[in-house]
This record gives sequence, C-alpha cells and structure tokens, in this order.
Amino acid sequence: MKALLYAAVEQAPAADITESHILERYFNKFDEQFFHYCDKELAKINTFYSEKLAEATRRFATLNNELSEILSASENGQGNHKIRYRNNILHKKPVSARKLQELKLAFSEFYLFLILLQNYQNLNFTGFRKILKKHDKVCKDN
Repeated sequence: MKALLYAAVEQAPAADITESHILERYFNKFDEQFFHYCDKELAKINTFYSEKLAEATRRFATLNNELSEILSASENGQGNHKIRYRNNILHKKPVSARKLQELKLAFSEFYLFLILLQNYQNLNFTGFRKILKKHDKVCKDN
C-alpha cells in the first residue's frame, strides 16, 4: 500500500505548473482507488479473522465437552473425600493421567492459538493505522 502512495505522488502533476483544481481532482481520484483497495484488503483480513474465530469457538466447545466428560467421570459428588475415593475405585473407571495430560496440552495449544489470533488482529490494526497516517501525510503535502 505504501508503494501505491509513493507511485501516486510521483505520477501526480507538478503542483507549481498545474492548476489547483486539476491537482485536487487527481488526488480525489487517487483517494477513491486507494480506499477501494484498502476496503478489499480489510475485507480479506476480516474474513480470515472471522474464520479463525469460528474455528476457535468450535475448538473451545470440543475441549470444554472433553473436560466436562472427565470431570463427570472423576467425581461422585456425595460424601467426604474417603467415600468418594472408595466409590471411584469400586464403581468408576479412573481417569487416566495420560488423558488429563493430553487435555492440558490441548488447552495450552488452544491458548497459544488465541494469542496468535490476537497478535494477528493487533498487527493488522497497527498496519492500517500507519498506512492511513502515511496517506494523510503524503496527500496533505500535495
């Protein structure tokens, strides 16, 4: 996008030999093209972000269901700790340590995924803010 800005400035009619309304018309036309291009890029970014957010929602629901299954399999809900422990041994399958570790790892990966998605959002916000600031500076000078 920065290249578009610099190309527009280079191709602009010379300010000292061109009437102001011609120069203004040139930059107005460029603004239309530039903002149309920005809209297209922003739409691509938003589509990608929405897809990843939907994926995150599905992953969270899956992980939450797995956690609920493990918790319901491991707790009896009645009596003190010794009675629950005895009932777990007698009536319920113990939750394997491996299954718990896998779920913990899955939640860690999910958290990392969310951090990366947030970084993607922040990076694009910063990029658009900077390019629009550059646009204002370049077009204001001309």
